[in-house]
Amino acid sequence: MKKRPAPCPPTLIHGDFTIDNVLVRDRNIVGVIDWSGGAFGDPRYDAALAIRPKRSAFQHEADVIVFFEGYGQKPITKDEYEYFANGLYEFF
Repeated sequence: MKKRPAPCPPTLIHGDFTIDNVLVRDRNIVGVIDWSGGAFGDPRYDAALAIRPKRSAFQHEADVIVFFEGYGQKPITKDEYEYFANGLYEFF
């Protein structure tokens, strides 16, 4: 089992932040649906779900920087991604 990442300040998280739950109109995000998993938790969980199926989903490193700046945090590491994307976070 992967080592649990160092804690970071908890925030409001969606709990299932995937493209299926983001409403877009005219290239703008107009809503986020399915808040049944919403909680006060680790924001890296939502970030990992948003880029699933793999941490290297971006074609260019610049895209990684832009995504995480827009998300309001620094890029997650490969180990953090695996911990959160593989569901280990849900057990704690």
